[in-house]
Amino acid sequence: MVHTDASAFHRMAVDDAELDLGVDGCTNAVQVGRGGFGVVYRAWQPDFHRWVAVKVLAADWHGPSRSRFERELKTLGRLSDHPHIVTLHQAGRTAAGNPYLLMAYEEGGSLADRLAAGVVASRPGAKVGEPSWVPAVAGGIAIAGALATAHRAGVLHRDVKPANILISRYGEPKLADFGLARPCLATPGVARRLVTASVPHAAPEVLRGEPASVASDVYALASTVLHWIRGVPAFVDDSEVELLRRIATEPVPDLRAGGVPDAVCVALERAMAKDVARRQPTVSAFAEELRRAQRAAGQPVTPLVLHLDGGATATREPIRPRFSLPERRAAPAANLTTTVARATPKTRLSRSALTRTVGMLVTGVMGLGIAGSAAQPPAGRVVVPAELAMGEEEVHTSSEEQAVTVRNAGAREVRLTSVAPAGPHADDLRVTSEGCTAREMASGQRCEVRLVFTPKGPGIRTPLLAVTVAGRATPLTVRIVGTGRLRPASKDDAPPGRCYDDAVQVGPSDYGYADGLRALSVKQYWSPACRAALAYVWVWKQYRDNAMLDDGTWTVQLSVHPVAGDGGTRQQAQGQPFELWTEPFTLSTGCTAATATLTHRRTGASTTATTEPYCR
Repeated sequence: MVHTDASAFHRMAVDDAELDLGVDGCTNAVQVGRGGFGVVYRAWQPDFHRWVAVKVLAADWHGPSRSRFERELKTLGRLSDHPHIVTLHQAGRTAAGNPYLLMAYEEGGSLADRLAAGVVASRPGAKVGEPSWVPAVAGGIAIAGALATAHRAGVLHRDVKPANILISRYGEPKLADFGLARPCLATPGVARRLVTASVPHAAPEVLRGEPASVASDVYALASTVLHWIRGVPAFVDDSEVELLRRIATEPVPDLRAGGVPDAVCVALERAMAKDVARRQPTVSAFAEELRRAQRAAGQPVTPLVLHLDGGATATREPIRPRFSLPERRAAPAANLTTTVARATPKTRLSRSALTRTVGMLVTGVMGLGIAGSAAQPPAGRVVVPAELAMGEEEVHTSSEEQAVTVRNAGAREVRLTSVAPAGPHADDLRVTSEGCTAREMASGQRCEVRLVFTPKGPGIRTPLLAVTVAGRATPLTVRIVGTGRLRPASKDDAPPGRCYDDAVQVGPSDYGYADGLRALSVKQYWSPACRAALAYVWVWKQYRDNAMLDDGTWTVQLSVHPVAGDGGTRQQAQGQPFELWTEPFTLSTGCTAATATLTHRRTGASTTATTEPYCR
């Protein structure tokens, strides 16, 4: 999917007619993109006060396009909650019977259009005049999180390129167009003549007709990041034959002369190696190299956002067994045969050797079944640090990521089954990414668990990171030590006065949303000197930017009140206010909460948020 209608990249003619798509709740549709598979329209949803992208199937519904459409629907349905994958709102049939996907409309257009216009797609919070590699690497890491999440769900994208990266109005990149996606656990087939790929960013092996793989998605992402930095693809030529030759034989362009750090260049060159075996094994590994390069260059390190439960698997495709004891006893012989048969052509066994191997495996499984009560060998020696200091953070505010290194110091492979927060302050700790449970750890191998500390209360906080090793009765633990500090009212520009001077935030903020975007946040503060509660509300800029169109105004109503009974103090502001405080509300005992309501005065649309009660 490509939709590129945005203020800076408007491509429609002024006489483009507004269409009735036959999609309930959508009006004022205009075409913004077209391909062999379908047409993309921008449409208005008045019930939600938002623009959406509607992708309508334009080809034969009973032909191959139907399978592609259904595949994209299922894939986006499973993955579109990721912050860097375009959001799918709904799907259905138009009044004329054409199937459609209704998705979030990303107003920044596509990365391809921005690069073609000579505009570097900047990242949120970017500094003026920063080198082009900085937003490109940050964007590549963000998309890597989306791509790795798809891979964990058993899906290859197969068409990563600038045209399929959309930029939100807030500068966030979003991976789009899963129409070519395929299960990544499918058994590789023989080379095929038909190649479905975008040539400038396709891996050399894909262009030779070999099946797509995780490694080919790694190549395509790296190629896209390089294009993002240079403004043009790594390899270009007017002749398609010559372009294919260059991709197959020429080295990756050296970006060092342009001021790109050596560590970034090394990561890109490795990911775009002609030999698949030389590339990073996963997009997460590629992203981690880029993150280390950011850190070494003194740049903010971009979070790698991954789906963490590890439970998502490809639909209808078997997971390759690990052959642990319970799995060996349960795995049918058919799965064992399939596993052996998936050898690559370089390591393919002869028919007789394959038969002998399968026979040995089945015999082994039978033996294990007979010795079902036998204990597993003792676990290898896994080493973790005893303690990790996270420093001091304001209560309910997240720290920078820190890493815990896990090492296999034993003489044989081990398997880690989980890494998770534990202990009395477990809610203060969040695992943002980890590379420990994805595969067996060989002797001497290390892996990293990246953590964020968010204290839920003041004082010393000591959550634990529990690392569970297969065959070990109890998990290993890392003691995380941090301190929570109450947020003073002065951080939110409180007005002068004794009750505001010593007020601190109590409980987490609550948020209200409009059109799927955060519109307001409300906080409750407590003044020990006055024994009084206070409320504060902030109207987010993203809401203000939308609401102010056509001179729109809004009303903010804010109160701090008892949870049970009447009373409290209230404040109201009209026009285009962006923050508001209440007067102090004195209450010796009981519980109070803060409530804020934001109402657009022209549309009447409103949103409300209320904090958790604070009890004395």
